[in-house]
Amino acid sequence: MEKSLLRPFLTVVILMGITLYALTSAVGVELNKIPGVVMNFPEQVGIWVGNELRFCHNPDACAKDYRDASFYIRDLDFPDICPNCGEGLYKCARAEKEQLPSDTEFVKSAFTNSVGTRLHTSIVLSGSARDSIHRPQRCLKGQGNTLEQEYTLDVPIAGRKALDVRVIKTSRIFRTADGEVPYYGFYAYWFVGKKRETSSHYERMFWLAWDRVVNSEANRWAYIAVSGQREPDSDDYEEHIISFVQQVYPKVLTDAFNERVFAKR
Repeated sequence: MEKSLLRPFLTVVILMGITLYALTSAVGVELNKIPGVVMNFPEQVGIWVGNELRFCHNPDACAKDYRDASFYIRDLDFPDICPNCGEGLYKCARAEKEQLPSDTEFVKSAFTNSVGTRLHTSIVLSGSARDSIHRPQRCLKGQGNTLEQEYTLDVPIAGRKALDVRVIKTSRIFRTADGEVPYYGFYAYWFVGKKRETSSHYERMFWLAWDRVVNSEANRWAYIAVSGQREPDSDDYEEHIISFVQQVYPKVLTDAFNERVFAKR
């Protein structure tokens, strides 16, 4: 290997080694419980009206074969009680509750505009375990989606540099009584830590390891997602992503994170 290539190669190997060690070692590392996000969505974001989701986990009635019954809070007389079986409701699906660490936090909502376009939104906040959140691609594939394209979208936000948001174009086939129905969707997301944000899973993992090694602390990271339906041959959905993220961005971050981000302008 030429010397010009050897040095950056060794640098990458060393960084990967440090990252692996940091992520597998918890000796002397304390959990910093202060996140960079607030765990709720506003009731309205510009022209978009929100409706938070709840899920029933009762395997004998509403969640057979992990097909959870879901409800919008505005439609419920009691926001934490299932209207069908009387069991308690949760902020996440049954499979998420069982597979992820118990201190993982969730909030999910749907936002609709005046013409009926709907955006599904979620925030997943990690707890003490680093596997509380992972690359969304894994879940999307597990749900039967085909990942057609992935790219980074720059979202202009007044008072700071553009926010990088990762976008995945998906497709899948639903089988109905009338035959197969194609569905084309999009999934946009970015990660937020206590002091940092990124649309890259690998950059998030690096900073997670860095804080463990350098600062002896494990920070809670979250990922914020916006998804919906798209036309197969149109990029018009990007306008919805940009408009919504521009308005919701400061509302889902803590005051401390907002002050830090907008102070850098």
